[in-house]
Amino acid sequence: MTVDKHKPIGEVEFSKLMQSVGPFEKCPELAIGFSGGADSTGLLILASRWAKRRKGRTYALTVDHGLRATSLSEAKIAQNNIRILRVPMYILPWIGPKPDTRVQESARLVRYKLLSEWCRRRGVLHLLIAHHEEDQAETLLHRLGRKTGVDGLAGISAIRENRDVRILRPCLSIPKARLERSAKNHGIRWVEDPSNQNCNFARVRLRKLLPVLREEKISSGALGTTARHLAKVRNILDDQTTQVLARAAELNDLGYARIQSKILKEVDRELAIRALERLLGTIGGHFYPISHNGINNVMKKLQKQGLFASRTLAGCKLQCDKNNILVIREAARCEEKKAKVGSWVHWDGRFRIRLSKCEKTESTSYIIKALGDNLTRRLIKLQGDQRYTDIKRPVRQSLPSVWDKGGLVCVPHLGYRRAEANPASVFMVQAQFQPRRSATNASFSIV
Repeated sequence: MTVDKHKPIGEVEFSKLMQSVGPFEKCPELAIGFSGGADSTGLLILASRWAKRRKGRTYALTVDHGLRATSLSEAKIAQNNIRILRVPMYILPWIGPKPDTRVQESARLVRYKLLSEWCRRRGVLHLLIAHHEEDQAETLLHRLGRKTGVDGLAGISAIRENRDVRILRPCLSIPKARLERSAKNHGIRWVEDPSNQNCNFARVRLRKLLPVLREEKISSGALGTTARHLAKVRNILDDQTTQVLARAAELNDLGYARIQSKILKEVDRELAIRALERLLGTIGGHFYPISHNGINNVMKKLQKQGLFASRTLAGCKLQCDKNNILVIREAARCEEKKAKVGSWVHWDGRFRIRLSKCEKTESTSYIIKALGDNLTRRLIKLQGDQRYTDIKRPVRQSLPSVWDKGGLVCVPHLGYRRAEANPASVFMVQAQFQPRRSATNASFSIV
């Protein structure tokens, strides 16, 4: 039966959509990525009512990118528009310099980072995003233009399970007009983002093509169906890739990976590329697919010559020896992060680190950053410890080190700790290799 594309989404229908992206706890807590536009307003109404019926709670999260002078005032207007729902709303500002190029891509990455971090801090497991049928169609068209493979053409996943949060998109099969109607029926206004009409952005240009394509029977619904078919193919490939990694790969506690080159040469090239991409994503901290071009060049050289010269790719260094390919984080790409004594910090998407002292001392600010090369040489000279030279140089360079205003405090993986005049100031450091992106992906899901 064909559903009217302008019909509001009812409670029963939305419950089925939520069931498809479950499971949920008894009294579910939901965070909604809320832009203030029609799509996210419609989702917020439906999700808040759904959670309320189950004695749960809903939070609206708005990211202020600061890319327009009016962005904060627009966020406050959106906050006022939803007061009737009695849903608490939090405005998350993007602090820091803004890029001059690839603005939308950078904004998207920052947006998901801020939303996920808020969920982690508050212990909210489910983050709902209002992507709909037309968004899925635009994504597919965009990726066709970039000559992407099966991963890209599978479209947007309805469920993406990260370490800290489940990103859920229950409305991927729902036309935008139905979300708008759901908002309109509840008498709630929304804010129109002017960037949605800016033809400088590729997605806006593609959006304007959809009515033309519809005349040729290439509707957003048809494109969504194609994405769902390809998602099934992607899941099969993902399962086979996991099997390759189980046979050939190893993650090391020092924050790098190795994979047997012999097995990579034996398996189908597509599976070999996917396996290597997984490891690059795990060590490099990428949540989105890495371009296959660079990995394909590596595989060509490996299968033709058996070896290849060291090279950098996707924030990692690929180093080949007789039996293995090592995937090592590029030290220059590692982040610097502030750390407080007593709190766990996720550093560089690879390590979970906690600083503590034997007893209370005055508060000091600390920085965690990559050890680097110059300092490693100094440590080897000063300490003369065999442990330092047994670890490959690029691995040493990318290890976490703790600093204060007086210089280097400690390098936990090398057992180095600065001698302190006051024994009470001695650090205790826990450093665990817990990459944010798993090498064995959760199943890709399309509703």
